[in-house]
Amino acid sequence: MITPKLIILPLFAAVLTLIITPMIRKMSLRYGAIDTPDSRKVHKMPIPTSGGVAIYIAFLFAVLFFNRPTPEILGLLVGLTIITCFGLLDDIFDLPPATKFMGQFLAALVVIYSGVRVEFISNLLQNHSTIIDLGFLSLPFTFLWIIGITNAINFIDGLDGLAAGVSGIAAWTLGVVALMSGRYDAGVLAFTLGAAAFAFLPYNFSKTKKIFMGDSGSNFLGFGLAVVSIMGMVKIAAAFTMLLPMVILAVPILDTLFAIIRRLIAGKSPFEPDSSHLHHRIAKLGFSHKQTAFIIYTISLLLAVVSVISLNIGKKYSVTLLISAAAFLIFGAWALGLFKAEIKPLRKAKRLDS
Repeated sequence: MITPKLIILPLFAAVLTLIITPMIRKMSLRYGAIDTPDSRKVHKMPIPTSGGVAIYIAFLFAVLFFNRPTPEILGLLVGLTIITCFGLLDDIFDLPPATKFMGQFLAALVVIYSGVRVEFISNLLQNHSTIIDLGFLSLPFTFLWIIGITNAINFIDGLDGLAAGVSGIAAWTLGVVALMSGRYDAGVLAFTLGAAAFAFLPYNFSKTKKIFMGDSGSNFLGFGLAVVSIMGMVKIAAAFTMLLPMVILAVPILDTLFAIIRRLIAGKSPFEPDSSHLHHRIAKLGFSHKQTAFIIYTISLLLAVVSVISLNIGKKYSVTLLISAAAFLIFGAWALGLFKAEIKPLRKAKRLDS
């Protein structure tokens, strides 16, 4: 159902992002929030960062147009404020991983306390729609989901427009599914989040006014997607709770999973960066940075279509479709070498560091 709020709030967030981003760019240059190039990064010149603050401000003001915000929405806004502040500090001062995790932990606790929780999941082994009550596992499951998706978006933020574009596609897909499932408020939140992310792209791709979203942006988008996915789908008794948002967010989830696997095999920290992410591997095939981003956009769009189609067919076929899509992605990742790429260079780097 299309209502004025569903149009006005996303439009307001998009326009506000376009207006605020140049201001944030000037402030980033003034206060030293600059991303300097290194051997792992694709840019060659220092670029102002913290553009995510503009996305956050635009989303915050747009959502405040909600009439009588629910405790869940207020919890989301407070959590996003915490996560963005820690991200901004990281953009400026390069915080240690433990400090960044503390910010994610606090933000997740606020959201969980407000009532956003994964309370049950579907039993995919039965032909009829049944759910499994997570009970005491609800809290740790919700916490891991929020922290995992937050870091997954952060991990893929290594190419112009990649994190913003993939997040925008995922957010709008979550919005469509939420509306189809009767979760109107979650749908509006998702469309507003996606609109703000898409509006950031012109500056992210710009040659003369370029700005990165930084950790303030990637953490904001990841956290927002994680919470909205719970509010929009996981809390309803859908036929495949959790499986559907996993497929919608499959690109960042699988890319992060493969990164952790190859780093552990190489004897490195799971949080230590490398140059073997999906976008790195596609770029090494000869594609430009922009072409690489649009290839990953296409993959995300296909997953979005699969997810929406799965809502309109029977459970047996929908689960088969979603699992097939995930299997195809895993096979494609294996073919690209995402499990083992750059392991030798990582080991060499470890010897050089010691």
